[in-house]
Amino acid sequence: MNRPLQTRLARFALLVGISLATLGCEDNLVGRICDLGETPAPGQVVIASPSLDCVSRTCLRVPLTKTLPPGSQYPEGNQGLCTAECSSDGDCDRVPESPCKSGFTCGVAKSIGTLCCKKVCICKDYFLVPDTNEECDANNPINACCNLAGRAGNPDYPACQ
Repeated sequence: MNRPLQTRLARFALLVGISLATLGCEDNLVGRICDLGETPAPGQVVIASPSLDCVSRTCLRVPLTKTLPPGSQYPEGNQGLCTAECSSDGDCDRVPESPCKSGFTCGVAKSIGTLCCKKVCICKDYFLVPDTNEECDANNPINACCNLAGRAGNPDYPACQ
């Protein structure tokens, strides 16, 4: 076989391999157990980033405010579940080994900090996500979260400069 043909075949094989590998991947694999770095206080929502345990590099722990469904397990100690930013429930693809059995919903977990008012995938087993979050209403000037529309670069919100 001549050298240019071998090179072209090798490149083609590499492209096919990469294409097949990416077909099997989903963007927001969530629900894997991850390390928060420290044990949160009861009732505290914690988002740890970067979390090397997660594809998204984001680990979330919400307080347990519901009765667990059969087969579900709440993370212990300094553990949470991998999460990812989302815009709808369909963006939250649960990994098979997740202790969260009911799946994930896309909602706001925090109204303070760097991920305030950002939607992330939250386990439905643990936490009832409110339909509305008054702290994240961009039309209310009292809400100063820098992730809200019209906050970044606005002199009325000096923390968002």
